Amino acid sequence: MILRLSDSLVRGLLVVAALVVAIVVSFFGIRMAIAGDAADGTTAKELELAARLEPRNPEYWFRLGHYQEFNIEDPNPDRALDSFHRAIALDPHYTEAWLDLATSYELDGNMEAARDAYLHAKESYPASGDVAWRYGNYLLRTGDLPHAFEELHHALQADPHRAAAAFSRVYRADPNLDDILTKVLPAQANVYVDVMEEARSANQLAVAQEVWAHLLALHPHLEIGDFYGLVDTLLAAGEDADARRIWDQGIATLNLPPLRQPRGSVIWDPSFESGISNHFFAWQCQPIVQGVRTTFDTTQKHSGVQSLRISFDGKQNPNLDIACTLGIVEPGTRYLFSGWIKTQKLTTNQGISFRLRGLGKDSAPPVDSREIHGTTPWTVIELPWTASPGIHRVQVCVRRDPSDNPDVRISGNAWVDDVTLVPQPSEPRKP
Repeated sequence: MILRLSDSLVRGLLVVAALVVAIVVSFFGIRMAIAGDAADGTTAKELELAARLEPRNPEYWFRLGHYQEFNIEDPNPDRALDSFHRAIALDPHYTEAWLDLATSYELDGNMEAARDAYLHAKESYPASGDVAWRYGNYLLRTGDLPHAFEELHHALQADPHRAAAAFSRVYRADPNLDDILTKVLPAQANVYVDVMEEARSANQLAVAQEVWAHLLALHPHLEIGDFYGLVDTLLAAGEDADARRIWDQGIATLNLPPLRQPRGSVIWDPSFESGISNHFFAWQCQPIVQGVRTTFDTTQKHSGVQSLRISFDGKQNPNLDIACTLGIVEPGTRYLFSGWIKTQKLTTNQGISFRLRGLGKDSAPPVDSREIHGTTPWTVIELPWTASPGIHRVQVCVRRDPSDNPDVRISGNAWVDDVTLVPQPSEPRKP
């Protein structure tokens, strides 16, 4: 039988059918839209509405269960369990639902059910770093350290940024650093840097230095910020020798140009070759202060590729330490200081000099060198200096003292290079 569209009855039935379909589609579409909007809500009523309107959507049950479990003001763990089970019944591979179900069981004290839920989560997403992280922390809380270490190791391989948190938690459970380094932490430079910083911030300096040793074994390419905190904390703790050692080791990974350092000199970068400034054992100087400008100059040098240039603008009579560096010394040891200065039209009777001062309690008064002014070629300045008893640090500064006449203004340029402080042999005892 062939239907004829010209037949008014048939056309009417088709119109009615189309309207019914449109109404049904619109109804379900509107319901889904209302449910979706409610699922983005932050109240129990909104989330319950979403689950009620779309009971076959596992995500809505999961969101409702998460709210019921973790809502601080009105938690409902029993209903949360039911919501998680509904989500999992609809989607047995819903990893997040299994994880939150495991947390619910653990909070309820049902540790076996929690472990089973974690295993289901692992089965649903074996490569998940988040699953390994949460399961590893659960095992850590239950005291199953071998399996906890294994899971946390997998978690850190997936997300190394969790290394500091993992170390902190594992170290509290088992302060066996060898186990942590070999079984938990992946041998990655960024992992060791984060763990070292975590140990340093907890004032576990011996641990931080052990992690540092493992980091160096990877032959990494570091930045100063990777070991800055440890050097700073060691200096604050009075561990001067260790601070200098880690500074030297860290700097060696930066691929800097060779530094011209005489054997035994306690001054790092005596010839300003590194180009690094304002970091611990590097030279500390401000680009411009009191009309004095400091820069590195490759056109003038006593040795190497550059020197420190000091320019005076002729408008002030500065009284300041222009550039300073820190050295680690042995108490009671005699040293010979040496530094080179070149000047060009440096006015006033007070030019450039060096000052050495021991840092610490009961240190001796500073020792000043002669000053250089006018126009002079490269001139060496030497003077002996002895570290007082109990003094482990020395500050070496390029200095300008003010002229006696406050109206005098200094102008001109000076260059400094090859600044060293070398220990001298002990004097033989007289018979």
